[in-house]
Amino acid sequence: MEMNVVQRQTQGLAMTAKMQAALRILQMSQFDLTAHLAEAALENPCLEVRMPEVAPSVPSGLGGRTQNPDFDPVAALAEGKPSLYQHVGRQIAQAFPHPSAQRVALAFAEALEPTGWLGSPVDQVARAAGVPLAVAETVLARLQQFEPAGLFARSLTECLRLQAADKGLLTWELGVILDNLALLAEGRIDDLAEMCDGTPDDVRAALVTIRGLDPKPGMAFAASEMPVLPPDLYLTRGADGWKVDLNRSVLPGLRVTAGPESAGDAAARAWLSSARSRARWLVRAVERRQATLLLTAGFLVRHQTDFLAAGPEALRPLSTEEAAAELGLHPSTISRAVAHRTIQTPRGTLPLRAFFSRAFTPGSGADGPSQDALIALVGRIVAAEDAARPLSDAEIVRRAEAEGARLARRTVAKYRDMLGIPSSYDRRKAA
Repeated sequence: MEMNVVQRQTQGLAMTAKMQAALRILQMSQFDLTAHLAEAALENPCLEVRMPEVAPSVPSGLGGRTQNPDFDPVAALAEGKPSLYQHVGRQIAQAFPHPSAQRVALAFAEALEPTGWLGSPVDQVARAAGVPLAVAETVLARLQQFEPAGLFARSLTECLRLQAADKGLLTWELGVILDNLALLAEGRIDDLAEMCDGTPDDVRAALVTIRGLDPKPGMAFAASEMPVLPPDLYLTRGADGWKVDLNRSVLPGLRVTAGPESAGDAAARAWLSSARSRARWLVRAVERRQATLLLTAGFLVRHQTDFLAAGPEALRPLSTEEAAAELGLHPSTISRAVAHRTIQTPRGTLPLRAFFSRAFTPGSGADGPSQDALIALVGRIVAAEDAARPLSDAEIVRRAEAEGARLARRTVAKYRDMLGIPSSYDRRKAA
């Protein structure tokens, strides 16, 4: 056997400890950042932290925040029903003992809506958690086994399918019907019967089963009031256009100091020199965080001026990939920069993620309408209807087309469900 020595040159990117720490700082909320810096100042005599005007409370809860070791989260819970997030947090602690998997699970928990559905795409959660999509999907599959069944579903079909499977009711025929809920909403019983090789009575029996499932399992928990947090950014309009500023009242002040005297002790001087270096790096990392946040917010405001002037119907398609390409950053950096960030605008305080919207027609880019704009259009059409004569989905399609938007009836039904608008039949009964 002949052995050869071959040299190959490849390119790769290795995440150093400092790079990982900088990404964590970028993703921290304003209160988490303050708590992190306060903790760093306790360990570093060369770092001086001035607490912001709006001081954070004791960090606790989901999201990997630092917690007082003497704090007992179970004893602190109020009597009665727990909140959805408390319930999910307990199950995550048991199901994911490994810290890295638990961190991804908590990222999914932060994207959970009060209904129990997942409010963000899986790829977006994966980017925010800094893991491959395959890892995030594996964690999500485990989360979807939590009680009650139906949590972390990405759609109504998936929510009902998870519950039916948990109760041992998920047959092939029921799966076909769940995959075609739009036909069920339109009353096309015969079509569904043909699709599942059954009879109309079989479909009606399946409908009884479906009505016994809970489309919003998260609503069974206590509704916890979200704290009103100050915005991260301010948006004002002047003679020269829009201006974005950081809300400095929630930002800690940082200063690198010389530290205590250490004359005659070489080891102490070396340790202080290292401490000053760490403090300077931390200050630069925070400055980069603020600069990235301002840069990203400025991009969003420039590209969504119509949205700021006219509302959601004027949202243009905009993705994190477009922002990354224009700003010279990685899409995951953009995702981290906008995560849980809010901006106070003349239209109210909005999450920065509200400025992003997918194109209604994939590949159409900025030339076509965004999904959010069309969802808002459907909501406006229904809001303007005669309550005594609610509009059918077909009529909503015609009115949307009259305004230049081509929608299918099943798309209108999906958007109605996302807006929490019942069918025309149910709206007529309610009137």
